[in-house]
Amino acid sequence: MEFNNVLDGLQGLSLDPERLLFCPTGDKHLLLQKFDDIPRYLFRVYSPMSRGTTDNHWAKSMDARQCGSNRSLDIFARSDSGVAGMINRHLRWMQGSQDNLVSWTSSLLFAIIYIFYLHASSRDGSAFDDIYLCIVDTTGFAKGVFLRDMDLIRAYSKFNEDLQRFEDLRSKQHRAYSGSYYFGEYLSQGALRIEDNCQIVSAQAMIVTGLYNLHPEFEEFGRWEMQDKPPWADLVIRLREDFYKPPVEWPEISAVEQEAAINIAQLFGQRWRLPMAANLIAMLPRRIEDGDILQAFKIAFTEHERTACSPRNTKIVPYHTLPEVQQYNDVMHGVYKDYCFAQLKDYTAEAESQLRCAIIMAHSIQMSTSASEALTDIRRTALLQRLDMITDLSQSVRHVILARRERDDAQIH
Repeated sequence: MEFNNVLDGLQGLSLDPERLLFCPTGDKHLLLQKFDDIPRYLFRVYSPMSRGTTDNHWAKSMDARQCGSNRSLDIFARSDSGVAGMINRHLRWMQGSQDNLVSWTSSLLFAIIYIFYLHASSRDGSAFDDIYLCIVDTTGFAKGVFLRDMDLIRAYSKFNEDLQRFEDLRSKQHRAYSGSYYFGEYLSQGALRIEDNCQIVSAQAMIVTGLYNLHPEFEEFGRWEMQDKPPWADLVIRLREDFYKPPVEWPEISAVEQEAAINIAQLFGQRWRLPMAANLIAMLPRRIEDGDILQAFKIAFTEHERTACSPRNTKIVPYHTLPEVQQYNDVMHGVYKDYCFAQLKDYTAEAESQLRCAIIMAHSIQMSTSASEALTDIRRTALLQRLDMITDLSQSVRHVILARRERDDAQIH
């Protein structure tokens, strides 16, 4: 029995110095399916006071930072009760002798409010110059690097009563607002090399570039006095409240908000600026069909960048409890749909021009005489077949556009 325990421990020990994969086995093997449910972009906010450490090269847990003995040991090779306790402490921000987890989120709103929380917290109190927002592209990592917090909570809650209560809290609706205590959190473990697959910008740089212009309350949050427990989770839920109003009541985006989002996004460089702009705009309940938003993206970003908004290229997991992530999903799809319509317009214009030239050629053939009637018949048959195919293709395009219009009309009404 002791030998088997040692063997299990060795199997869970990572020999890859650049990552520590989640490797669920046994009764937790179904978690393997969750590896396909990871959003393309995740965020992390940190300061010098964070228990782990993050920079342009690594994102490390507390254990990895302190070179703890279990820093390279997969949680699924540990005791269930010990892991359950560690997950509970980590997610509740409780002190413990071991913590090999690193938190990420798909909600930029949650991350931004955390910046203000750290700045005003007596447990941290870092200046905005020392608080950073990190974005990573999860497609640059192997499957198994990230898992959603709720998936791990559900796998381990039966081993810890406090974690069971935390699971209940995550799905609980706020007593005063429509939203719930879920914030799109994901976890990695140990040390993760993020070099060349991340971008990091300071909170101060975002503030100087216009962060306070994105929301009327952000500047007030930035002036909070130092306190033991600054608002965070409850505040995010309150800020979400307008998302639960009917979309027809949402205002159009202002020029100031739009400019701030795009300018802040530019801080992150070309690879990251479009998803950052979409996430920044998505913190606000604004009408996506607003032509100003789509026009701004058309001007600010290249065609290549806008093609990345395709659902095939950018996976988004918009749980109904994350209205800001649902809004990000709508922004990205709106930008991509606008790009597709523009391309379709160009394609049909080019096709129309070519067909008009074909009409001229057809009239020329009609007026000509030919001694090779057999050859003309062969060509005529081939042309008629091609025209039939063009007609079918045109009808297919028309059918798709009409179906989309009917779908959009149904959603509006």
